[in-house]
Amino acid sequence: SRGPSAMPSASGGPDLRACASLARRHSFSGLWLLLACLTARGEYFPDVNAEQTWQRPLMMPWDPVRALKQSITVTWTPAWNPWCSVDRYELQVRRPYGIPLRFADLESLRYREADIDMGHMEDPNWPGDHEWTNWTTNYTGVGRAYTLQVEDETAHAAQFRVRACGEPSSLAGPGPTDVGCSQWSPIQTAHTVLHAFIDKINWMVRGTGMNAPTYTHIEVNRQIIYRRRDETGLVLACFLRLDMSLQWLRTYDTHRNRSEALLMAQHLRTFNASYFVVVASTIAWEWQAPRTLVQTMEFCGAYHFGQWAHIFAEQVHYRSNTSDLQQTASQQEFGHPYAFVGIPGIGSGMGWESLMYNTGHYLARTVKTQEAVIRGIAYYDYVARLYRMDDVRATKALFFLKSQPPLPETFHNPTPTRKVPETDLFSIASMQPAYIPYVGTLRHHITSVLEANGTVKPYNFAFVLKTDAKVFKVDPRPKSWWLTELEMLWGGPSMRYWDHNGSKLYQGLNINDRSCPDFIKYTHLMASPESCGVNFTDCCDRVDVPDFTITECRIGVSPTLCRELDENESQMVNCSGVSHIDNATHYDKWPCPFW
Repeated sequence: SRGPSAMPSASGGPDLRACASLARRHSFSGLWLLLACLTARGEYFPDVNAEQTWQRPLMMPWDPVRALKQSITVTWTPAWNPWCSVDRYELQVRRPYGIPLRFADLESLRYREADIDMGHMEDPNWPGDHEWTNWTTNYTGVGRAYTLQVEDETAHAAQFRVRACGEPSSLAGPGPTDVGCSQWSPIQTAHTVLHAFIDKINWMVRGTGMNAPTYTHIEVNRQIIYRRRDETGLVLACFLRLDMSLQWLRTYDTHRNRSEALLMAQHLRTFNASYFVVVASTIAWEWQAPRTLVQTMEFCGAYHFGQWAHIFAEQVHYRSNTSDLQQTASQQEFGHPYAFVGIPGIGSGMGWESLMYNTGHYLARTVKTQEAVIRGIAYYDYVARLYRMDDVRATKALFFLKSQPPLPETFHNPTPTRKVPETDLFSIASMQPAYIPYVGTLRHHITSVLEANGTVKPYNFAFVLKTDAKVFKVDPRPKSWWLTELEMLWGGPSMRYWDHNGSKLYQGLNINDRSCPDFIKYTHLMASPESCGVNFTDCCDRVDVPDFTITECRIGVSPTLCRELDENESQMVNCSGVSHIDNATHYDKWPCPFW
């Protein structure tokens, strides 16, 4: 006969007392019925530890937009446990231990420019638990968001972790024995934020070389730190990485004074990894840069600096594939634009370097002289409390960047293709430098031009031919064409005489009757915008004036002397209210200020 079925218990499973009663009534099959009830109960209420079945909460990805100057807001995902409901969340917080700036001293130079997250990828224990305070429970509740209030003049950083705890009364049946709490979530590092003017700082460094009329320029956060063009050597500026404040600014004449170069190395060694080192060239810097300065610059991250110092300084070098590593210069060709930004201790080649060709081109009116420019943005790392460089862009000639010398008949290597010797890779005797830099500035060639054009007595007998039979023939061209290269640049034709009797052949100007003869021949070598006075009248009253090419800005014997724009030229520039233009080169290259 069919007996009553086993009734479910109040908790939803089969009642063992009902099973036992049925087993007594039906003794024949009672044993099997009892075993079936026990099996059903075991499957419905397994013997588990609910504390081990938690799906722990996770901190939601954090972004600086969730922080203010005195508060940090964090959120986290919900937790879940199949055997109980969530009773509460516990959020713990810890802050840096000790003084707020301590983390800056703990940073390893291996992570010199990596942000804090990348640093944890390399070393997840940095800077170590002992550098943080003990965990404190700041929040207990069912909500999943929390805002931490941070006091002024304390560390910016804070670390968070969260866990969930269950409600014992919500246990699903008598199987689970304990609810407990989940494991802690992975630690999340967050921080307060400062004003955007401090959070991100733009900076720019511009180094100039020989014959460049532009200014050597260092600018940080729209403030001009250095802007001059009357000094020679290397400008050294050091900025504290804690707040980008200027700590050192001085120009060292490393081109003419070896003691100045050694002093620069000594001063550089006084700074550690808490500083940014900025170096910019002005006019020339190579001749007296000793190995001591080279090692110091390489200690700060330079690379090309050492090769150029090897070429120019300490001892005489000749062009070859071994002594001249770059194969681009001799000790007579100097004045390469150079700019550098680095950190003491990061090692050779790890800084940012800009090195350009040293050529300024003869009569190239539309060509700008080479400049070494480095631009970037310094971002504030709130955890380490240091500024880090990012988005850095540095100009660099292809020869220094990729070891690709300029092709023949190009801007920086105007050698005709037919004159380039064929490369013989197997003969040591035929080893030739990759190319010889072309320096075609009028300042470089003015002495040769003066002599070659026959304008110096007693050699001004040009435009007359003398045959072997002592027959004299005058140039048959019109006299308006009797102009040498120098005369086209310097005020017209010269006085010409017959060679055989010294009588006058052509009425023109004697060299001493021309404008500024001493300046053209000698004193232009010492001229600068500051030493020549107002409108350069202390040097020459016809500097950078129309139709007088020999003193024109950028291409004359004094390429750095440039007059300011007149009112008509200034009105052609629309700079949104900015009307002041520094000089002609500023107008050509940067018609408006950087900001």
